[in-house]
Amino acid sequence: MFQICFRFLKSEEKLWCVRDACGIGCAVATYILLLFGQVAITLTVLLPYPTAWTLFQYIVFSCLVFLAACAHVRTMLTDPGTVPKGVSEFSALQDCEETDNAVIKHCHKCNSIKPMRAHHCSVCKRCIRKMDHHCPWVNNCVGENNQKYFVLFTLYICSLSIMAIYMVISRAYTCSLQHWQGCLLFNAGAVYVLMILVTMEGFLFSLFCFAMFMTQICGIVSDETGIEKMKAEGGWQKKSIYGNFQQVCGGRITWLWLSPFTLSHGRRKGTFYRLLP
Repeated sequence: MFQICFRFLKSEEKLWCVRDACGIGCAVATYILLLFGQVAITLTVLLPYPTAWTLFQYIVFSCLVFLAACAHVRTMLTDPGTVPKGVSEFSALQDCEETDNAVIKHCHKCNSIKPMRAHHCSVCKRCIRKMDHHCPWVNNCVGENNQKYFVLFTLYICSLSIMAIYMVISRAYTCSLQHWQGCLLFNAGAVYVLMILVTMEGFLFSLFCFAMFMTQICGIVSDETGIEKMKAEGGWQKKSIYGNFQQVCGGRITWLWLSPFTLSHGRRKGTFYRLLP
């Protein structure tokens, strides 16, 4: 019987960006779609009918767009939990108990020890701790250090998409009762096209991001990443559900769990995973 835990010391804060043309293109497309939604809502909902209720909705929608953009930037530019290259000595890891009979994996691509729950990403060209998957839309892996930001990104996109659908449909219904009198800033055809495009965009992204959000939540609850589920991996002692959320979102439950500007518990203090005896 043995117990072992691998723990990396907190890495230096540095800018991280994956040089992948497809990922960069997807990231740029994300910002263009966010900007399009903001402009379309402004032209079709706010400016033609600037009531107090419409202004309130627009402010909430704009805040969600801002938070989604910030969460995307944090997901994209945060080191997801890379394992240092060329670390071939076990002493480079902090072993906290006896290590007899432990199976130590080695990544020949990184020429480094591969700690528990780490997997190699062919796009990032690094081993990533607690890697869930590589997402081209954020041009980065979703791993130990940036999973919180990715979860918030999907939550904010889903929320603002649903809100955009509601705002456009409710506005279209109100205007139809008025036979579109005083509802158009410019050509009616252009307004109709904008409304249809925003509704389609909101519908597609609300479904996609809701599915991704629920997948991440289920993974946090079960303490398994997407890769670990696919490969049926295991062998570590799992925390409680609340402990899993603390590790991803950071500390005790507060409104800061919903902030893309705070760090996760694991990134601040380091994360270790203990083998089952």
